[in-house]
Amino acid sequence: MKKGATLMMSLLLIIALIAGCSSNKTESGNGENQATAAPDSATKAPDPTKERQKAVSLKFSIWGNDNHKQMYEDMIVQFKEKNPNINVEIMVIPFADYQQKLTIMQASRTAPDIAWLAERMIPQFISTDALLDVSALKSDADYNFADIFPSALDLLIKDGSNYGIPFSTPPSMIYYNKTLFEAKGLATPTELYKQGKWTYDEYLKAAKALTDSSAGIYGTNFVRNGWENWPDALQTLFNAYGAELINKEGTEFTLDSSQGEQALQLYSDMIFKDGVHPKPGDQTTFDSGKIAMQKELFSYMGKAKAVTDFEWDIAPLPAGPNGLGTTLGYAAVTITKDSKYPDEALEFLKFITSPENMAITSQYFVPSRKSVLESDSFLNQGPSAESMKLAVIDQMAAAQTLPSFQDWAKIDSSMKTVLDYLYSKSATVQEVLKKADESITPLLK
Repeated sequence: MKKGATLMMSLLLIIALIAGCSSNKTESGNGENQATAAPDSATKAPDPTKERQKAVSLKFSIWGNDNHKQMYEDMIVQFKEKNPNINVEIMVIPFADYQQKLTIMQASRTAPDIAWLAERMIPQFISTDALLDVSALKSDADYNFADIFPSALDLLIKDGSNYGIPFSTPPSMIYYNKTLFEAKGLATPTELYKQGKWTYDEYLKAAKALTDSSAGIYGTNFVRNGWENWPDALQTLFNAYGAELINKEGTEFTLDSSQGEQALQLYSDMIFKDGVHPKPGDQTTFDSGKIAMQKELFSYMGKAKAVTDFEWDIAPLPAGPNGLGTTLGYAAVTITKDSKYPDEALEFLKFITSPENMAITSQYFVPSRKSVLESDSFLNQGPSAESMKLAVIDQMAAAQTLPSFQDWAKIDSSMKTVLDYLYSKSATVQEVLKKADESITPLLK
């Protein structure tokens, strides 16, 4: 009897052990059985290695063209070889809609994990606490943060924290059709610049000489990326004539001035009076051979390189009464604060802004890393190393970034509306400036 009781107790003990083991199994979301964490505190902590191995999908938004997208897709292939658990999907959003769409996505918590931001967008997203602080990169020995020009980081710093990495800092410049200049026997912008004679007076003379309406050729074009992108078209003129859109404190609309009137009148006259500039809505492009001098950025270089019908070169912008007025384009890579995968997003940001990959992006974007900007490979990206030094590197120190204010989206919308009066010839330049003042001043209160 005693022997039977002992046997029964042993059976019950075995059953209990089996049941205990079974209770340490659970079913994952994909139906696979996985061991649960053991009850002791030492094994409750997540295993960092296993956490990194979880499948992660990141979204990366840009406003670039097909060439830019393909460049990043090639990089993502390389990134995935080192990080097989991290997938990155590229979202291309047109520049004209970019800020508004990103704002809506941020509000609905559907924003991409990593995002390009232009200078005019950055104040809004920093002020709304929408971006992740990436200051940790400063102490990352593998990243070489010190290689990035400190001045290029200014827009991304608030209260000592850094909210992104600039990857494109291109000065505006002139792409010109050397073949058309040679056919007319004119001194080129490069030659005039070297002689110290490259002014807006000379620029307008050349534009008039090069315009041939019977052949559909315009002497110049200031518009790039669409007629609504007025800052790109006009800010260099404002700077060159000493005009300021809004004062530095962001409290007063100041473009309604004699300097602002001079700059806007020149732009209007080129379009409507002199006929040397395409009219609103005209989409004639430099690569068609129908534009003699095109204001553009370095990022246009890839498209210009495809031109085989004529010779071209690049030169600095002409000088006005207040100097060259060169503007500096600006774009940075940022991480949105609501990203579910901040560590993985930071890893991707580090990868695409590393010296090696910034050397690749430098085929389209002027790099913010000193080691890449001063490399022979970058100087050889343009028509000649001399032209790259003259039109790009020598202009960067004095170039000014485009204006950026917290309520930029509303200011931008107001300026688009009032410029329609100019484009439709339903108001004079003075009336347009007055309407702009009435529209924008209330936004600055």
